[in-house]
Amino acid sequence: MVRMVILASMGLAWCAMAGEPVNSAQTGVDTNSTVITSTRLSFDQQKRQAVFEENVVVADREIKILADCLKVFFTEDNKVDRIEAEGHVTIIRDDLKATGKKATYDIKDGKMQLTGDPLIQRNQDQLTGQTITLWRNSKRILCEPNARLVIVSEQDINRSFKE
Repeated sequence: MVRMVILASMGLAWCAMAGEPVNSAQTGVDTNSTVITSTRLSFDQQKRQAVFEENVVVADREIKILADCLKVFFTEDNKVDRIEAEGHVTIIRDDLKATGKKATYDIKDGKMQLTGDPLIQRNQDQLTGQTITLWRNSKRILCEPNARLVIVSEQDINRSFKE
């Protein structure tokens, strides 16, 4: 399977969310780069759009994103405007993991929206709802409708280790 690798410092780190640090020994590049791998890449200069398809992995020092498809939309001056990940989306950062069917990140607003059975996990704690929206700059989260937050107590965690 041929995999295409694009090295870019286009600021794809969705710092609004989650991702394990990627070291240069794993990727073969310095930690200031963003590496996107996929089975196929198509780029349309007129539409100012890059589409990565099948087995998409985005990795940099802040985050790791897995998806079936990743679309990157550029402004007229070739800066990243918006990023959309679709199909089996997983976003990992530090001890946070987010999953859903679609994630959209607006660079200018620093806003990420996760839909399609979104779930955010930190250790045993879980947040679910129909739509989870995160704002990078204000570190704010909005979950609606049907928001559900499950916080596992220290007693429950300690009890599970004893059993």
